[in-house]
Amino acid sequence: MQRSQSMTKPETEPKDAVWEMTKKATPVNFIFPVLGAGVSYAAYADDLAVSGLPWKIGLLVTLVCLFVPFAVSMMYRRSNLLWVCGLILSIATFAMYFFFGIFAYFYYFVFAPMAPLLRWPGLLGGFVLTLYWAVMTRQAVMHTITNTSFVKRAFEENASDFRYRTQAGMALFERLNKERSPLPKIYSYLVFGIAPFYLILGRLLSSNFGTNGVLFALAVLGMPVSLWFAGLIVRLYLVMVSLPRKLEKEHRKPVLVAD
Repeated sequence: MQRSQSMTKPETEPKDAVWEMTKKATPVNFIFPVLGAGVSYAAYADDLAVSGLPWKIGLLVTLVCLFVPFAVSMMYRRSNLLWVCGLILSIATFAMYFFFGIFAYFYYFVFAPMAPLLRWPGLLGGFVLTLYWAVMTRQAVMHTITNTSFVKRAFEENASDFRYRTQAGMALFERLNKERSPLPKIYSYLVFGIAPFYLILGRLLSSNFGTNGVLFALAVLGMPVSLWFAGLIVRLYLVMVSLPRKLEKEHRKPVLVAD
């Protein structure tokens, strides 16, 4: 006697995009700030014995970068809201910026022993370059949002919500953004070249090697990388946090991450 059995597959629960983003961001939120805190303790508090503030700031940044995404994910779990995922991703990007920008570059000019003639131009130059890069990035992103088909093509409007596919959306943004970039190559070369050139010149004029030399190398490598991460933070915030919030207010529909 044959017996037919109906095999019914259990319905899969919708993917929790907020929790998935939090899990992916957690290693980054821990590794980069705590690495900066550890090296800061070894260099500035122990070897150079100039200040214990750098590693304490690094520890505080580590705790904030770990706690805030988990708190946000608990509040908005299973909501799949794009702006929440964008906020969590922005925090993870800031964790990387903290290591390359704040720890590697700005700590060097604030805490490392050096003449004021080198310290203040380095600090002000780094601040101006970072601010300039962030402003230019914002202008480029806003141009892509307002003057291209990015919003209509990346955000699929349904009866009750908008849907945004993260990878496809960012790939589309990259294509459209490259077509209308306000940054000529000469400006990119200047932004990424002035700070390392200045640091190399300052290092050649200095006679203090050892730990200071390691910190100098980190500063040389950190500035260009930090500028890239600063621009990425601006882009992520505008595209994945600010824009979804704006669409929600205008259309009274949530903007969700598509499965």
